[in-house]
Amino acid sequence: MVEVYTRHLMDKDRYSVELEEVLQNKVVGLYFSAIWRASCRSFTSVPCGFYMELLEEMEPPASLEVVFISSDHSAEEMAGYMRIMHSDWLALPYHDPYK
Repeated sequence: MVEVYTRHLMDKDRYSVELEEVLQNKVVGLYFSAIWRASCRSFTSVPCGFYMELLEEMEPPASLEVVFISSDHSAEEMAGYMRIMHSDWLALPYHDPYK
């Protein structure tokens, strides 16, 4: 029997979502960042603002998802960064081997 493996992402509340379901028919941006890098923290507001503008101000909303890929030192650090980003981006789980 062949085991089917479903890839998952997580939302800002750390809930698991199926990758194929949430990314189907969307343009996907990958955002690599870490809270410990000052340049990352200061730049993150730019793509977050762009993302929110495309989703909230366009009719219909843009078919866009951004997936955050953390270079933080821990899962807790990553979760804290996601909270302060003020965005609804999805994220690759911290311990995912594809990171």
